[in-house]
Amino acid sequence: MSRSSTDSTGQPKKPAYVRIASTIREQIKSGTLQANDPVPSAATICEQYDVSMITAKSALNLLRTEGLVYGIAGKGTFVAPNRRMIRTAPHRYFQSKERTYVQEAERAGLKPEANHSTRVVAASESVGQRLEIAAGEDVMATEYRIFADGRPMSMSISWEPLSITRGTEIEHPHRGHYADSGLNARFSAIGWTIEQVEEHLIIRPPTPEETAELIIPENVHVLEVRQTVRATQNGTDNLVPVEAADIVFPTDRYEFTYLMDRPR
Repeated sequence: MSRSSTDSTGQPKKPAYVRIASTIREQIKSGTLQANDPVPSAATICEQYDVSMITAKSALNLLRTEGLVYGIAGKGTFVAPNRRMIRTAPHRYFQSKERTYVQEAERAGLKPEANHSTRVVAASESVGQRLEIAAGEDVMATEYRIFADGRPMSMSISWEPLSITRGTEIEHPHRGHYADSGLNARFSAIGWTIEQVEEHLIIRPPTPEETAELIIPENVHVLEVRQTVRATQNGTDNLVPVEAADIVFPTDRYEFTYLMDRPR
């Protein structure tokens, strides 16, 4: 590899548009550029960095896909307000009728959107342990990609035991009367009451798939939430797992708030 294609540490050089975007990103993160401030135009970037118009526009487009800037036709490109979505716990699990992402986006003044796919699969060993069923039993698996104003916000997969939901009106999470309802309302419809939510929070670097799917900038970690939801049936006191889920959030666009009452 030639000297010109490596940086001072001997690592491969990043493309020019990535380096330019990184410089502007750091100015935004440090507060040098604040919400609604103009950022350099493509023409200014061309002159300042001695690059082509394609490179300059690619840098601005990268920042736009990360949700850091927005454009106004005829006026220019500006720093986007940092409107993080706020995820509250634990009360949302027990009181909410809507799906969680809908509330979170609307509170932030953003338009929510979800892509999802559902299929019946055999429970893996780990999913079986979390749902307290045998490995290989049928579960309904649903994968989600959540967006707010077109920006990817999270990706997840959840599993519900068909031993509980099969043949009921909530067997398929996105069909029928409860298609737009959250977990609390759905399971209440078949006589189950959500009583307990266990979450394990893990901060880690994103995988290549997560980086691509969620358009995660360099050096931004993700928060993975491994969640198990338990419920009781018809007033009994036996806690039974009704859902397990793994949810991944980029840490640059989410805030987590926990309200914890004193045990009584």
